Amino acid sequence: MSYKFDSQFKLGPKIDPVDPAILVKNIPMLFSANKCFAYDNGGNYTKEFVHRLSDEFFYADDLIIDSRVHMLMPDYYPCIPGWHHDDVPRSREDGQPNYVNPEYHAKHCMMLVNGDIAPTEFATGKAEFPEIEKGKIIYKEWHPIVCDKIERGELKAVSAPSDTLIYFDDHTWHRGTRAVKAGWRFFIRATINTGRKPVNEIRQQVQVYVDPIHQGW
Repeated sequence: MSYKFDSQFKLGPKIDPVDPAILVKNIPMLFSANKCFAYDNGGNYTKEFVHRLSDEFFYADDLIIDSRVHMLMPDYYPCIPGWHHDDVPRSREDGQPNYVNPEYHAKHCMMLVNGDIAPTEFATGKAEFPEIEKGKIIYKEWHPIVCDKIERGELKAVSAPSDTLIYFDDHTWHRGTRAVKAGWRFFIRATINTGRKPVNEIRQQVQVYVDPIHQGW
């Protein structure tokens, strides 16, 4: 068995200018928030993001919003690196993503502020991927295949622009990248058509990743 993915994204509107006195480092971070909780607790950048969502997202009953703020240094990652898809149901016995008979197909909209510090990277195009035997980590096995397909031109790597809504789905390849300079980076993502439920939490911490793990600064 093999899997064929049509990996695409679409740019939405840019956000309106936000008061420069509002520092990125002070933006409240959200975990699995519904629209009302996000609007009331997420700060002005979050409000601007919610206002700019398409009707499909804005009026969805199952809309979930997550956001993170990272203080990054050069070579830090804001997330676990590696090519992957977002919110594919992990309903297999081994806890890996279920591509055979998924219970839902999530759609996403994300935005970065100060994204040039460590831009999310997308790999676009149509490509086929082999089935991975049970007991192995799917994205660990598929990551080098995505890299190879980019090298050969079958997929195209594109960096996400900052301050812009970006729409994609559960078949869109993307990854976090190393920070190229020091600074504060804000990430926010809205998800619909999902099996996730609102938790409405304000995040109190966030982590960064370094490679090798004992790297200093």
